[in-house]
Amino acid sequence: MATEKEVLEFIIVPPYTRRAEIFAAKERMEAYLGNRFPGYSFKVARLGPVGDDDDFCVLPVMNFLGDDGRSYMCSEPKSWFVGDIAASCRSFAVSSAHYCNA
Repeated sequence: MATEKEVLEFIIVPPYTRRAEIFAAKERMEAYLGNRFPGYSFKVARLGPVGDDDDFCVLPVMNFLGDDGRSYMCSEPKSWFVGDIAASCRSFAVSSAHYCNA
């Protein structure tokens, strides 16, 4: 069995100072990231302290279950890709007028 598999899921930890506002728009942010990066899934989580408290921390979910029921590690995502996800998190508009229209 081939054990190489690409990371498809990421956990996003918001900066401590923005936790409340990000969690108020958690579902929108997860959908926003899913639309920006099709084929990948994202979960915003309350973990901490993780990484730099002043920026978003992007954590790849690195393990998966194989057909044999054993746990395997995914190949590490490219650092530029993780950086692109973090940049998209920073550009997410929590209170966008686009979402306020009826």
